[in-house]
Amino acid sequence: MQDMISMKSTHSESQSHKVMKYLLYDLLYKKNSSITSRTLEKYFGNRFADVYFKLNDGHEIVIEVQNSKIPVNEIIKRTKDYNEKGAHVLWILHGEGKCAASAKYPQDQKHPRISPAEKFLHGMYGGRVYYINMTLKHKTPSISAFFALYYSKPMKKNLRKKFKTRFDSYYIRDTHYVSLSNLKLLCTMFSGYKIARFYDKNVKSVLKSRVTSYCQEQCKVINKAVIIQIKKKFHKKFGEFLIFDVILDLAKEKKVDIDTKVLKKIKKKIIS
Repeated sequence: MQDMISMKSTHSESQSHKVMKYLLYDLLYKKNSSITSRTLEKYFGNRFADVYFKLNDGHEIVIEVQNSKIPVNEIIKRTKDYNEKGAHVLWILHGEGKCAASAKYPQDQKHPRISPAEKFLHGMYGGRVYYINMTLKHKTPSISAFFALYYSKPMKKNLRKKFKTRFDSYYIRDTHYVSLSNLKLLCTMFSGYKIARFYDKNVKSVLKSRVTSYCQEQCKVINKAVIIQIKKKFHKKFGEFLIFDVILDLAKEKKVDIDTKVLKKIKKKIIS
């Protein structure tokens, strides 16, 4: 594999992008026995896909490895082009690349910046964005383990808006880290797009399940005292906004009973 990687950049492709593309091509093939064929830079009529896999069930997957800044309308255009040709699309971002408004790592973090592209992909993939980071030691490239980040809004309402600089724009979000121990690929439909993703669990869904179980075991009605206990139990990993957001969802779905005054206070805190 190493012999295939040229460390020289070209006018149209950076060194980081080229290396990540080759390493992903090799790694995901080794982790997915269902892949029957693979191609680098497969031509799709009007564009070249970074990585292409065909699975034994007939599904085709295009992987877009993104290092540089990219506008949302370009993500939509590329995804639709591949979808129209029958391919499911997996977008993977370089966490330390220019596509990320601030560097992303496999960790929970308060108030990092996210780009409009990151925000859009978070919705497109049902509450996650996939990342890898690349290192280069002694001229030997390697990529980090894949990781996913779930984004939730900060509690301070003045931080929830879209911020603009002279040349760019970004959002402030809290990150919730998800490790990806299983790199098997799943083809599905979401938000009107044919996407490919890994078998990771949505962070919000995980918290909803845990809060539901806790309430079933510990209380009949969520009141002020119960809220304090829920925050104490789940705050470190999930943060206050996501806890409140989940409680609102569970109340709407009638999966928990909640005191009316408490419900009003939660709505006031998180609905902007």
